[in-house]
Amino acid sequence: MKVISVDAPCNGSGKTSLVLSILKAFPSTFAFTKFTTIYADEQFCPANERGCACHRLQGDFNICTDAAVLSQPETDTGRVWRAGALQTLWCVSRPEWYPEMLREYTKNRLQAGIPLLVEGSTVTRYLKPTVRLVVVNPLLPKSWWKDNAERAVCSADLVVINRHQAELQPEDAASIGQIEAVLERVRESSLRGSSAPLDQWEDQRLFRTVDRLLKS
Repeated sequence: MKVISVDAPCNGSGKTSLVLSILKAFPSTFAFTKFTTIYADEQFCPANERGCACHRLQGDFNICTDAAVLSQPETDTGRVWRAGALQTLWCVSRPEWYPEMLREYTKNRLQAGIPLLVEGSTVTRYLKPTVRLVVVNPLLPKSWWKDNAERAVCSADLVVINRHQAELQPEDAASIGQIEAVLERVRESSLRGSSAPLDQWEDQRLFRTVDRLLKS
């Protein structure tokens, strides 16, 4: 299976923007699945999206295929849906149930033979990506970074730098230097992101990587 994963150290970094850039450059090519991990009963959707799949979690995992939920305007999955993904799914799980969820997902829910874009951190431990991408906004505080986020950045095939504006508190300003120090370690594999289709980016390395994967 050809899998491209899109991950980020924290929410709001621009994962969905990168997914949309890929879909725009390669229309009617990819299936897409968003993976959300729930760590506690009170911790649901980090984006607080209306009617999201997180709030439908009754047991230990849920694979949302409901078009009414997935296609809602102004949600991440809705934007991906309208961008022309061949299949859009949203998987929500507690961490320990990922293996069981992925067995159900790959066996009974995922359309076979279609290149796959996945968004999420935990899923990459189980569904090994062919190409691993990480999006970093260095203007977001490093205190927002998830556990093991720095390791994820350093192990990515390519790191997309997405410098969209953010309101930093005075105590967060120092973290910009810490993030820049991490990014310096991956300078050779880093490129500046854009909201434009991938084939219109100034740096074409990511476009060529995806193109080679699809042709292999």
